[in-house]
Amino acid sequence: MNRSAILLGALLASGASVTWAQSSYPSHPITLIVPFAAGSGTDIGARVLAKDMSDILKAPVIVENKPGANGALGSATAARAKPDGYTLLVGSATTNAVNFSFFPSKLGYEPKSFDVVAGVGTSPISLYIGTSAKWRNLADLLAYGKAHPGQLRCGSGNSVTQVSCELFYKLTGIDATTIPYKSNPQSLTDLAGGHIDFAFSDASVAKTFLDTKKISPIAVAAPKRYPATPEVPTFVEQGVAGLEVTAWTAVFAPTGTPAPVIQKLHAAVLKSSHSPESVQLRASSGTQPLELNREESSHFVKEEIKRWEAYVKSSGVKPE
Repeated sequence: MNRSAILLGALLASGASVTWAQSSYPSHPITLIVPFAAGSGTDIGARVLAKDMSDILKAPVIVENKPGANGALGSATAARAKPDGYTLLVGSATTNAVNFSFFPSKLGYEPKSFDVVAGVGTSPISLYIGTSAKWRNLADLLAYGKAHPGQLRCGSGNSVTQVSCELFYKLTGIDATTIPYKSNPQSLTDLAGGHIDFAFSDASVAKTFLDTKKISPIAVAAPKRYPATPEVPTFVEQGVAGLEVTAWTAVFAPTGTPAPVIQKLHAAVLKSSHSPESVQLRASSGTQPLELNREESSHFVKEEIKRWEAYVKSSGVKPE
C-alpha cells in the first residue's frame, strides 16, 4: 500500500471516529455549572433541567454550583472546559450580558467564549418591600425617599439587580444606598427581616418569601403586568418610565463544541421545557419559557449584551 493510500485511510478512520463519538454522545455524565449559590433562581431551574436532560439523553446530568464574583467564577470555569459537550454553563442575564459591561477586564471569559445552546426561561424583575414596611406602594416609598434623602437601602444580589437599584434612583430622583449581597435569596432574607427597605429580584427567587407573606411586590419592571402577579402594576403605570429589566437563563457550551453535539443538547433543553416538572416550576415561580431556535437564541443573547451595556452606562455604575 502506498503512502497516499495510508494517509487517506487514516483520515477516513479519523473522520469515522469523530462521527462515532458524536453519534454516541453522551457516553458519560454531563456537568451543568451553575455560577450561583444553591437556592438561587438559576439553581432552582437548573436542577429541574438536569433531571429532564438526564431522562432525555439517557445519561447522568450533574449540577455543580460554583458561585462567586457575580457568577464570573463559574462562568470562567465553564469557558475553560474542553469543548466536548460534557461541561455546560447555565448562564443568565448577569453572567452572559451584564457582566461584560460591569467587569470588562476581570471576568476571565468574553462573549466569544461560548456558543448558545438554548434559552431556558425569562422573568421580569420586580421591586419588593417587606410586608411590615411603613409604605404600602411605590408612591409611598418614593414620597418617603424624597422626604428622607440617603436613608433608604436597596438590596441587590447580582449585577442585574444592582443596576436595577441604580437605574431606579436615577429615574425617580431619590437618594438611596445600594446594599450588595452574594445572592438574591440573601437580599430578600434581609428584606423580610426588615434590615433593608426594598429590593429587586426575579420571581423565581421571591416565590418562597411570597408564600410566607414576608415580602410583597409593588412594581414590575416590564412593559405590561406579569401573568403570575396580575394585581401588581408596572413601573410605567405608576409614572416611572425606562425601567424594563428581564432576568433570563440559557444553556451555553464552550466555543468549539461540535455542532451535532450542540444540536442534540438544544433539542434536549427545548424538550425539557414541556416536562411536567418544568411546567409546574413555571406555574409556581411565574417564569416563562424561552423557546427559541439556535439562531434566535444567539441573536437574543447578542441583543441582551447591547441592552445591558446601555443600562449600565445609563445607571452611572462605573465598570470595575
